[in-house]
Amino acid sequence: MMRAIAPLSPPDAQAFGPGPDSLGQMADAQSASQVRALAYASSAKAGANAAVDPKEIERLRKVSQDFESLFLSYMMKVGREASMKGDLMGHSQGEEIFTEMRNDELAKHMAAAGGIGLAKLLVEQLTRTLQQQANKNAESVES
Repeated sequence: MMRAIAPLSPPDAQAFGPGPDSLGQMADAQSASQVRALAYASSAKAGANAAVDPKEIERLRKVSQDFESLFLSYMMKVGREASMKGDLMGHSQGEEIFTEMRNDELAKHMAAAGGIGLAKLLVEQLTRTLQQQANKNAESVES
């Protein structure tokens, strides 16, 4: 029986590091490691009562949404680099910074609105995995 998952909350700007230049591979790796650390911590806690703590699931939703936002931002950055840049209007470093910041905010809003569904899939799969681990831990404690 599948349980309905509540809508995701808006992303926290502090989760993205010091500035727009921190996005990319380093930030993606940090978010992925946060998801893994949260899953590990939740599975360790869940062994005592065989249920996943709802607060941990909410934190997992938050981290998954932040990860999806970074993923979308990176996709837009790569797409922008792949497109031809016209020399008609000129091209400046300020324009590049503004475009990157605009795309980061757009990615945050896209992820908050549901994005491409990556955060939802991550939460569903990791919640199932945490529940299975909690059940196994409870069975081993009872034996």
